[in-house]
Amino acid sequence: MPDLHAEFAKPEAAADPLMEFLEEVDRMPSIRAVKTTMLQAAGLRPGMRLLDVGCGSGIEVIRLAGDHPEVSFTGLDPNPGLLAIARKRAAALANVEWVEARLEDAELPEGGFDVIRTERVLMFAAGPALGRQLDKLISLLRPGGRLVLFELDYGAMILPPGDHDDDVAREAHALMERAMPEPWAGRKIPVELAARGMADVTAEPYIFTVSEPVWRRIVHDTLRQALDGEPEPRPRLRAWLDDHAATAAEHPLRTAITGVLITARRPG
Repeated sequence: MPDLHAEFAKPEAAADPLMEFLEEVDRMPSIRAVKTTMLQAAGLRPGMRLLDVGCGSGIEVIRLAGDHPEVSFTGLDPNPGLLAIARKRAAALANVEWVEARLEDAELPEGGFDVIRTERVLMFAAGPALGRQLDKLISLLRPGGRLVLFELDYGAMILPPGDHDDDVAREAHALMERAMPEPWAGRKIPVELAARGMADVTAEPYIFTVSEPVWRRIVHDTLRQALDGEPEPRPRLRAWLDDHAATAAEHPLRTAITGVLITARRPG
């Protein structure tokens, strides 16, 4: 199957496989716990405006809009197929709107939002693009408004060696890092926000294991694509991957992924 990381970065990617993956992730208790903490950090009150950047098929923004009818919500995503699903699902909600655009191209009002959230989005911004996206997010916040971000850190991913040498798991880890445009997003963003003058910056790490279907899309398919695209065969790494694929359903620790929940306030 195509590398999921590459597919999420392409607005033209087919929506259904991405939607299925997002729904599988949403069913994970650890992710639900993160979303609950993000909601608490947002501190929603009547009359507020919330922007969900990279809203995908609208899973979380629709949930929030249904629970908080007195708050106005905007879902932003560049994938028209995912937004079509979101619009259909949110047809009965009067307090949510959808914008089809990349963050850097979105024509949204500066200072127009009380809360902006992202969930596994900024890790797709590599190098200077990460800084530009943070600048854009800050510009869209009203003075006193809050950022609530949950971004993964592939540098802190745990890949168990199993019956293989530790060096094989290190090879797999290196390939997983290369698959993500900004693999250290979780640890870099808090420092970047503080350097931009944001106040009350917090960073809380979460580590969680993934379900077997999520493991196959995130780890197995990503490594298989990477190995198939390399000139050297890497037989030891292929054997490690095959062994883990055969036991993934029963493995007590398929993969552990670290994410960082980051909050910050725009001064003023």
